[in-house]
Amino acid sequence: MRIRSQSKRTEQSITYEWLLDAVRPCGDVEVHSLSYELEDRMDREQIEVLYCTNMVDTQLMQKLLHPEGLGVRIDPEQSPFIQSLDPGVEGKQLFNQLFAGYIIVWKPSNGQFYAMDCTQPPSRSPEESTLELSIKGPRDGFVEEIDTNLALIRKRLRTPKMHAEWFTVGSESQTRLCLISVDGVTSPAVLEEARRRIRGVDIAVLHGAGELEDIIADKTILLVPLIDYIGRPDAVIQSIMNGRFAILVDGSPAALIAPVNVSLLVKSPEDAYQPYYFVVFERTLRLISFFLAGILPGFYLGLLAFNSDQLPFALLATVTMNRIGLPFSPQMELILMMLMFEIFREAGVRLPRAVGQTVTVVGGLIVGDAAIRAGLTSATMLVVTAVTAVSTFTLVNQSLNGSVTVIRFYMMIASSFLGLFGFFISLFSVMLYLCTLESFGMPYLKPLAPFEFKKMLTAVWQLPWKYRAKRNLP
Repeated sequence: MRIRSQSKRTEQSITYEWLLDAVRPCGDVEVHSLSYELEDRMDREQIEVLYCTNMVDTQLMQKLLHPEGLGVRIDPEQSPFIQSLDPGVEGKQLFNQLFAGYIIVWKPSNGQFYAMDCTQPPSRSPEESTLELSIKGPRDGFVEEIDTNLALIRKRLRTPKMHAEWFTVGSESQTRLCLISVDGVTSPAVLEEARRRIRGVDIAVLHGAGELEDIIADKTILLVPLIDYIGRPDAVIQSIMNGRFAILVDGSPAALIAPVNVSLLVKSPEDAYQPYYFVVFERTLRLISFFLAGILPGFYLGLLAFNSDQLPFALLATVTMNRIGLPFSPQMELILMMLMFEIFREAGVRLPRAVGQTVTVVGGLIVGDAAIRAGLTSATMLVVTAVTAVSTFTLVNQSLNGSVTVIRFYMMIASSFLGLFGFFISLFSVMLYLCTLESFGMPYLKPLAPFEFKKMLTAVWQLPWKYRAKRNLP
């Protein structure tokens, strides 16, 4: 056996002494020497055993390493739990199995390494996902175990057309990835591009799905998410049956979905379990809220600061009366209010769930009322901030939530200097930027740009079941 060494020598032979020296600093690796009498001979056999504590099934390990049965079970042909490692096995593979929960056995009599499958890493049972709220849908969400997540998907799609391809990413972490698609539904060109990007990932440690999302995205610097993430297996089924693919990452309780467009990011997995007329109403509200969250503060600021003559006289009089005695300009007032809202939202996210929402709502009410009483802001400006905040909460994708926040401040700054002229310049620049984006070959604004009239209704709204396209899979 040979392995590349990190020392000055390029290669060295893998021996038990070399392996022992490599794992000696690891406090969670146990090393034991066992000897036993063989069943067919009177002499004794000695073996060396290495395993990672808290990663193995101790009961199964005791059965496999029982002195009376080890002489028979050490033969890999007689037990599915034991396999002999190839003479040319790399040290990286040996360490990968050791730290995954395998028991490494070395027999001095023949110098052969064996691996016993006793894996039982720490895990938790599937529970409701915290990424998407489930009301009428299933409540089993993804966990950190990739095998469990794949099983949650497989039990819902029992067809050989659902393909699962395995990859390993990270030279040190050896993180497992699973690319899931449906044969005949997902485009082969899209799948091949996904495979190419996954194979091209060159990283030492992959920390999670979010890091992989940034690496395999179409562009390095992104203003909006080009890959969606989902914490529910039923939502993954909906996505892959519509021609997309999913990527499971070991250690991450969410699946990456691609390709995506902006219409997918405003949809909720719960829409599949609601009446179509209610879904149409809800998605319409989400679209309106999406635009309000991004453009309302900048538009209002452009009107108030530079183009107040465009306001109706009654509204202009109300706004003017509310602004009497305020120490800040409209630009500074709105920016301070939006920054205060972002602080409350960040505090609500970092605090425990039971306390976080209370802090966001109650804190906003108390500070807003105190600011009006102290003469630091006007009631109309507080209303604009509150409507923007509530509209932001309707967004399903949290990455899109952050993107809308950046766009909002960009349009506010442009409106602060140039009024409505700056607002429309910033709006058109954002639209042009979105038109240039693609997610694995799919235009980001599809079917709006390029415009496809027949797909507009199905892309945004939900049709009754009898009008939806049905796919027949064996």
